[in-house]
Amino acid sequence: MKVLILSGPNHRFEDSARVIHEFLSTQGDMSVTLTDDKGILASSQLKAFDACVFGTGFTRTVRQPDGTSKREPDLAPEQEEGLFQFVSGGKGLVGIHGTAWWIGGRSVDLIGGHANWHPPGLTFTVHIEDTVHPITQGVNDFEVTDEIYISAYDPAIHILASAEWQGRAHPMAWVKPYGAGRVFYTTLGHGPNTFERPAMQKLLGQGVQWAANG
Repeated sequence: MKVLILSGPNHRFEDSARVIHEFLSTQGDMSVTLTDDKGILASSQLKAFDACVFGTGFTRTVRQPDGTSKREPDLAPEQEEGLFQFVSGGKGLVGIHGTAWWIGGRSVDLIGGHANWHPPGLTFTVHIEDTVHPITQGVNDFEVTDEIYISAYDPAIHILASAEWQGRAHPMAWVKPYGAGRVFYTTLGHGPNTFERPAMQKLLGQGVQWAANG
């Protein structure tokens, strides 16, 4: 199984990507490539991979000359198109945290939801909603210090894990199909510490396996 981790500074994912690369590389059936070259999404090299771990997001914040901020695309049109075709053609996408931050339209259809607000970072329990799914098997509820995204999402997604805030459960991980491919997304991952937790490593490792193999 060949896995691509697309790193980058957006959402500080370059720090998390190094940790993810380290623990995924210890799994004997995975050949893991770490790169920050987004051009690979528009190249023929992408076809060699079974799954892509993507956490830098589709949009980024750019400071304007007048001091205000503006959201702009983080991928060139041909890079974005390459990613959509990769998944719809039967491959796997593992979206991390900022992948669903301030997105719209086609990207929401791919991921299954999006967010543009969260309370300040806090320590909370991630509750496993579906204990029999291949991604969550053997993963117990675990504590993490992270951000709880308040997501708007397609009711058709299959929620695997949630966290409670203000008396309501908010999805922390879900799966969905996209064309002939598979999407596993987790809102968790604001920083590398999240991925140093054994339960999160097991969840993500099994998520990559599922996204790649179905």
